[in-house]
Amino acid sequence: MPSNQQKAQENVTKLEQWIKERDRLGDYVDYENTGKVNRKSLCAELDFARSVTNQNPAVKALLSEAEARWYGVRQEDDKKALKAASERSARKSDMTAAENSRLLDEIGKLKAEVAMLKKQLRRYSAMEEVLSTSGIAPR
Repeated sequence: MPSNQQKAQENVTKLEQWIKERDRLGDYVDYENTGKVNRKSLCAELDFARSVTNQNPAVKALLSEAEARWYGVRQEDDKKALKAASERSARKSDMTAAENSRLLDEIGKLKAEVAMLKKQLRRYSAMEEVLSTSGIAPR
């Protein structure tokens, strides 16, 4: 029966071969889960416990290096996309604020115009009432 150190070294060897195979085939994308290798699939395929990926420092280092090489570029692309989306959002927010300001100014002007028209309407209503009752237009 192999010792724990031998099992650990076997796991490292299995992982090294698996990584070389993924590099050769280029199918590491199939194993991605949010920028990392899907540990469940990896452990099932290599026939070792999930805890090996956290407890064996050599396995952990190999996985981290492979993930950085395979998925690191995507993380940079994601950061660029996030920055671009943030800039678009800021521009849209600025444009919305400018449009709101313009509309508020227009509302103020329209309210002033409505007040003036109501004043004129009251004046002409009063004139019409005097004219209809007396038949003479007021001065």
